[in-house]
Amino acid sequence: MQAKSSSKGFRPPSAEAFPAYPASWYLFCASGQLKDKPFSQRILGRQLVAYRKASGQVSVMDANCAHLGADLGCGTVVGDTLQCPFHNWRYGADGVCTSIPHAAQIPAFARLRTYPVVEQHGSVFFFNGPEPLFALPFFFGADPGDFAAGRAFRYVADCPWYMTAANAFDMQHFRCVHGRELIDRCQVDCPAPFARRNRYRAAIVGGSRSDGFLRTFAGPTVDVSITCWGGTYMLVTALNLMVRRWLTYEFVADESRNLLGIQYNPATLIEGDGTMADFFGWLAHLPAHRQNVLQQEVSVPARIAQAANFG
Repeated sequence: MQAKSSSKGFRPPSAEAFPAYPASWYLFCASGQLKDKPFSQRILGRQLVAYRKASGQVSVMDANCAHLGADLGCGTVVGDTLQCPFHNWRYGADGVCTSIPHAAQIPAFARLRTYPVVEQHGSVFFFNGPEPLFALPFFFGADPGDFAAGRAFRYVADCPWYMTAANAFDMQHFRCVHGRELIDRCQVDCPAPFARRNRYRAAIVGGSRSDGFLRTFAGPTVDVSITCWGGTYMLVTALNLMVRRWLTYEFVADESRNLLGIQYNPATLIEGDGTMADFFGWLAHLPAHRQNVLQQEVSVPARIAQAANFG
């Protein structure tokens, strides 16, 4: 049976409808990686570099020098500029070349694409587009200055990016993978442009040691709120515990260990996938950064922006 949706006549999008690299915020590196050297890595299908200017601000730009393509991550920070290791071309934080040794003029092509940057809680984030469509997200009603970052962890998911994001709206997998049984209907809404949120209460019915710990110290149920911004940036609230980092890791580790090779197929979605199907439709209508041009149409159709509410 084709998945039902809160929008009459709506059908899940094709796999080709999802952008490869959504116009959203991404974590680039830790602030500590930019103490005195630039840092480059391949991300979103291209090589990018970050460096800290003498003024303290961080810049992120395309990493390959406009001259012969040398990786600026191997270069040197000189004041507020980044110097190429090959022929010492220097670039300002705006990506424009400011100096070429033994050259009377700087050619017009000597400029690199730059990205909006925010440094917060010891991490550097950049927006995949010329201008951010929304501010770096944080918890609603909370001041980032009142929080301190915990130690980061990472995991690798063997699936397309949109499958990872959709897990937050896949109510069936919470029971099968995470040992959570929905108590009431989930509440899905769009609390801000480019944001989609799922809130639910669940009984902790799993048999893992983290589930046993939760039942002992936090009770038999948990209230969860998951907000997806731009398809890539997730904010989750669930527990106010000193051990929440360990519990979060155990939660996502279940997916990285067990959900190998999952793929999206709109033809196989069923009625119980309704909340997730609506989320896929919402994702497919978000703007994308493609071929160096940010799409002009950034409005989400009303039928997709309306919240689904499946139990």
